[in-house]
Amino acid sequence: MSKRAVKGLDHVVVMVDGIDAAQKQYEKLGFQVQPRGFHKKLGTANHLMIFDRDYFEILGIIEDTPFNAERREWLKNGGGLANVALATDGADLAYQALKAAGLDPDAPLDFDRAVQIDGRTEHAKFRTVRIPKTNMPVVGFFVCEHLTPQFVYRPEWPKHPNGARGILGVVVVAEQPAKWADELAKYFGPNAVRRDGESIVVDTGAHHIRYLTRQAYGERYPGITPVRPDDHPALLQIRVDNLSTCEALLRKNGVRILKPAVGKGLVPPSEAAHLTIEFTER
Repeated sequence: MSKRAVKGLDHVVVMVDGIDAAQKQYEKLGFQVQPRGFHKKLGTANHLMIFDRDYFEILGIIEDTPFNAERREWLKNGGGLANVALATDGADLAYQALKAAGLDPDAPLDFDRAVQIDGRTEHAKFRTVRIPKTNMPVVGFFVCEHLTPQFVYRPEWPKHPNGARGILGVVVVAEQPAKWADELAKYFGPNAVRRDGESIVVDTGAHHIRYLTRQAYGERYPGITPVRPDDHPALLQIRVDNLSTCEALLRKNGVRILKPAVGKGLVPPSEAAHLTIEFTER
């Protein structure tokens, strides 16, 4: 099989205004929340929720620094899903493909973070490729290559009490969804973007991203009001083993759940640090 520059979502980044409260909220939602990690230079801290092949992180600011000034400004309009990391077979491959597509990516950057495994410190190593905001179709995409996946995808970590198994997709609120079709084709290919009425649906290779107008979002998810007033990624779809079991745990923990349709359970932004989560079995 040939290698792919982009092959779905690797993880998503959820910015939170208060990492302590957000940690408690996500534990209440039934996730196995990994121990806190710190980025001293950036003045940020995070927690990961790891699945079999992808994960998401909550990221909070613990100290004002020049490196997080932009994120602090972004948080003034509310938290929520801020960035989507794309999976790849190689950062160099992705860099060349994105450059050829006219996206002007930054050169691959190497970094690592310490992780505790069986009482010892290891270093999870990555290579990332960032794309300037001038080519940002509402979602802040970047590419992430795992050099040491054995220190991220551990068999003991994806065991969530709510039965969560992985990310299914992301839903974006956009005033003019079709406006972003050409830009998204540069990331995922010309056949990856399809129109669905006023909406567009993007096939990233393993997950989908759906762009909806604010009105269509309200119709699809009644009772949910997006926190942010501007275009933004608003909802994360999570696959669970058994929706009834998941919902029973959430109710036991005092979490509010909405049922817009059979087979879907919605957790509103007030319960998930400004992110809306849709739990479903498929």
